[in-house]
Amino acid sequence: MRLNARTAVALLVVFLAPAGAAWAQAGAEGGQAANPPKNLQILKPQEVGPAMRAFAFGLGVQCGYCHVMEPARDMASDEKQTKKTARVMLQMVNHVNETLASGIGKPAADVSKVQCATCHRGKAIPETPEPPPPAAPAAAPAQAPR
Repeated sequence: MRLNARTAVALLVVFLAPAGAAWAQAGAEGGQAANPPKNLQILKPQEVGPAMRAFAFGLGVQCGYCHVMEPARDMASDEKQTKKTARVMLQMVNHVNETLASGIGKPAADVSKVQCATCHRGKAIPETPEPPPPAAPAAAPAQAPR
């Protein structure tokens, strides 16, 4: 099944928004969620849960792809290159989404957002399909008899 960007965004909103609400609600109520995220450099605390689920969906990976899980779970560690790459990719996506609307002259609300799944399509390393072969030259139109 192939999803266009608008459908993928809609699916992410439906499936991910409720998951991040618990952490955000705890902070809004003056409480604190268990184990608040540490070493945040790009995301806001309320964005962490939805972003992690978007990574899992968009790249088809689990937490251990970017985070240190052994010998002890250390989500704040910057030891893995994949986590460093994810930060750069988040900055790239944020930049594209910030400039896309102005570049095409539409309000931001009317523009589909780029996200991990836009390119990765469920694969940790995005696949670049081979371009189609060039089209055969068109035959010259037949001349009408005189």
